Amino acid sequence: MKQTLPTIWDLSDLAQKHNDPKFFEERTLHEKKIKAFAKKWRKDQSYLINNQSLKKALDEYNTLSGLLDTEGSYLFLSRQIDTGNTQLAAAEKKYIEFGQKLSDEIRFFGLSLTKIEVKFQKKFLADKQLHDYRNFLKGIFESAKFTLSEKEERILSLKSGVSHGNWDTMVDEIFAHESSEVLTIGIGGQRPKKKQTFTEIMSLLNSSCSRVRNSAASAVEQILEKNAFVVEKEFNSILENKKIDDELRGYVRPDHARVLSDDISFNIVDTMAGVVTENFKIAREYYALKAKLLKKEALGYHERNLDISKNTKDYSYEESVNLVAESMRLIDPEFSDIHMDLCSTGKIDVYPKSGKRGGAFCFYHKKQNPVYIMLNHTDKVRDVSTLAHEMGHAIHGTLAKKETEINYDTPMFMAEIASTFCEEYAFDKILENSSDKEKLGLYMQKIGDSISTISRQIAAYNFEREIHDTFRERGYLSRDEIGHIFKKHMSAYMGSAVLQNYGAENWWMYWSHFRSPFYVYSYASGLLIANGMRAIVRKNPERWS
Repeated sequence: MKQTLPTIWDLSDLAQKHNDPKFFEERTLHEKKIKAFAKKWRKDQSYLINNQSLKKALDEYNTLSGLLDTEGSYLFLSRQIDTGNTQLAAAEKKYIEFGQKLSDEIRFFGLSLTKIEVKFQKKFLADKQLHDYRNFLKGIFESAKFTLSEKEERILSLKSGVSHGNWDTMVDEIFAHESSEVLTIGIGGQRPKKKQTFTEIMSLLNSSCSRVRNSAASAVEQILEKNAFVVEKEFNSILENKKIDDELRGYVRPDHARVLSDDISFNIVDTMAGVVTENFKIAREYYALKAKLLKKEALGYHERNLDISKNTKDYSYEESVNLVAESMRLIDPEFSDIHMDLCSTGKIDVYPKSGKRGGAFCFYHKKQNPVYIMLNHTDKVRDVSTLAHEMGHAIHGTLAKKETEINYDTPMFMAEIASTFCEEYAFDKILENSSDKEKLGLYMQKIGDSISTISRQIAAYNFEREIHDTFRERGYLSRDEIGHIFKKHMSAYMGSAVLQNYGAENWWMYWSHFRSPFYVYSYASGLLIANGMRAIVRKNPERWS
């Protein structure tokens, strides 16, 4: 009998703990443990000079790092699929306040580590018994000169929600609740209008029918125009908050915090961005070829991802799951097992709906909680790649549970490697199931996806660099000024074969990554490194096994 896969998250275990009165007893117990840790190590400063003492303190700190996330995970995930639920929003706010209170108790520990003298830093980093904490300590030591006092760090932590977090989630929620009537292909050539969510409208931009995709593009522009005043204020607030934080910490350039957290150098980022930018001509030539194959003088901005084949096969969610399972098995049977376990146990929320945020993501934060994936699956071939991409993150998050709690987090520069690596194998499997006639369209789509991951994301990074620098010179930027800079960088990689029409200067507004500054270059680095890994595996497959 064919198994029916769940298509919504099963959060019952998390919800049960969230609603269980005993959970509040756990809260009290965890609070006592954290306060005991703070009392002990505020008094005993031996860990600043003694290896054994530091090992003991870090072991205790590592245990505390895994506490109090079940409730937070439940509230976060519930909010992603029900963004308008004010009760959840209120509960999440109270949880965040409680978490900040406990963070305040132990913030001193990380700050104290930044004060360790250089001679002891070298000693600790070379100590074998501290091996599990080496990377954590290295990051602490490198960030030391940008760390403020305990009181100042507490202030920045307390104000982060209202100065950044609320603005960010507000925009996500605005677009999650937007909808519009757009043309859809009907029977007998009729194209009746149908109300669609913003996420569904975005998927119609790739319709094979020009009237449908142009209708969708017009709807997107109308929604963006409708919210432009609010988004302008929101984006300036995020730019200003970033400027204030950077100046307080003494960062030398707007992306300094991101580069530091990624544990890489400016030279690596600048070299990668520079080389990709110098080779934007590859993207421009691709779009010129696509326009030619589609027999168009130029593509509309919203048509840059248009398939050249009108007969691209649709993939149901069940078909996508099976295809990704097969592709993961080619890499490692364990990968496929992890994939199927997540798909069959309610760890994936699949379809778009009103109130659900757009896009896709994988969520793993603490080792003791499951890994979750959110999709907005619309049965397109690109949705197969999205599933494989997020599953790469999920496999990484599952296997990383072998690490200490402190090391469970993944730097953004590395985070996209596993996802893009797995995505490539899914594409190979899609090709196997395609006819020769379909393969040209699939190859064109794949090259287009690679351009979107590398060229487009570096163009977005270049936009961010200029927008943050310009804001710091002028103090406030109108939506027209932001749009002008955005359009300039998008045109730089698209070239003249892509028209900047349908209000393309406004399409930065819904791009959520710009609210997590300089995140975007990690997509480019991830795919470039993953391609390098694939080349090694193809050349020496025995090294992988």
